[in-house]
Amino acid sequence: MKAVVLTCDKYMPFADHTIQTYEKLWRNNYFTYRVPYNDNYPQSIKKKYGDKIEFIKTESPIKATVLTLLQDLDDNEWIYWCMDDRYLARIRDREAQEIYNLVKTIEDPQICSFLVIATKPYFHTDKFLKKDSKLVTKSGLVLYETVFSNGRVMKSAWRPQFVRVKVIRRMFESFPDYNFKAAEMNDFPKEKLEGEKFYVPEKNLVIVGESTHRGELTENCASSFKKMGLEIPANFTVTKKYMLQGELPYKVAGLEFTLPVKMQKFITSVNRWYWRQK
Repeated sequence: MKAVVLTCDKYMPFADHTIQTYEKLWRNNYFTYRVPYNDNYPQSIKKKYGDKIEFIKTESPIKATVLTLLQDLDDNEWIYWCMDDRYLARIRDREAQEIYNLVKTIEDPQICSFLVIATKPYFHTDKFLKKDSKLVTKSGLVLYETVFSNGRVMKSAWRPQFVRVKVIRRMFESFPDYNFKAAEMNDFPKEKLEGEKFYVPEKNLVIVGESTHRGELTENCASSFKKMGLEIPANFTVTKKYMLQGELPYKVAGLEFTLPVKMQKFITSVNRWYWRQK
């Protein structure tokens, strides 16, 4: 399966970092990462990942970049959509693999997306889920259809997900033709067709970190770079913003547990202090 990583030459270190987190934390994934470049072919990254990665030369505007990445793919083909600004911090890899296996057997063309992250405020109350429309994996993982499937608006366009090519292609084809900035895409209309079904897991499967904030490297991403043995890009300053999305319980000897909020904050503070010293 193609994992389409939206990036550009300037942000190629972040694409490399995002891919490395997936390769380290989701070791049995079946992805071939499809990555765009504009001017300079990333030979060192290609050598690093070999057949697990393919680089596609594209024009620099974001709209042209995405449409070029998808141009040889069938509308109904499934891809894994992951932007360079959402790297993997933790994952329930077994359950994520079950969604992958489910996706490979789906025959209903109206089923178009499976999120792997269910974060507040959208999916943590029954108000946003169709409890009478669900899918269940072999091990019992439940996925509910979201109520947004009744509307014409996509609420989860930038979250990591399994999605049909037609959804991403249609979204970018609807965007304006001028060379807009990435932040502007948040305000563009993102329509779904009537009858399309988007699903979200009952329990969260991943924690993802935001790589940048307003053009600066987040502190959590900087620490992740260090953990992965990567050099922090010299042309980015590090902000004190610490931005993670999603929650997962801890697991010891097969038992899962959730720490009190104050304890979690303390551990985060210690972790931030430690990586500042490195």
